[in-house]
Amino acid sequence: MEHLTTSTFRVCKYFALIAAICSSCQSKENDDLDAFDQNKVTEEVESAVWSFYTADTARNAQGVIDLLWPEYSMLGDGQRMTYEDVESGISRFMNSLTLFHTEWSDLDIIPISETAALSSFIFRDSLVFKEGNVTQARGPTTFLWQKREGQWKVLYGDADHYPIDQQQD
Repeated sequence: MEHLTTSTFRVCKYFALIAAICSSCQSKENDDLDAFDQNKVTEEVESAVWSFYTADTARNAQGVIDLLWPEYSMLGDGQRMTYEDVESGISRFMNSLTLFHTEWSDLDIIPISETAALSSFIFRDSLVFKEGNVTQARGPTTFLWQKREGQWKVLYGDADHYPIDQQQD
């Protein structure tokens, strides 16, 4: 019986130790999350998101570029792009359009730290090209925002465009 009591005591001691470690880790995670003002990060990033939207819909290529860090990269429709790719192609793309209408909905911002956050939204685009082609698409976009020297810019992006069938929509 003494052996059972000693074994039971050891098991209880180990469970107590594991519980204390888990509690400490959970407490540390909560402290890290509480260590910065999540509402402030959310408000700042939301403002940056709508600045990006404004530049995008105004076909302001430089305005979009100004909201990207030089290390920016993107996965768009399965194709990887770098900052240099975007910088060299965006003006040509914007100048090829006569109309760029987009609606963004379901914006969600997840603060990661006081200098990092994720934003995601659903877009719906209607593009009219100068040669007369019309393209309509919808899909998700996710941005990883980073704050440096007080300025929020996109470090990474992911977007997928799904054609809208005008007869079904």
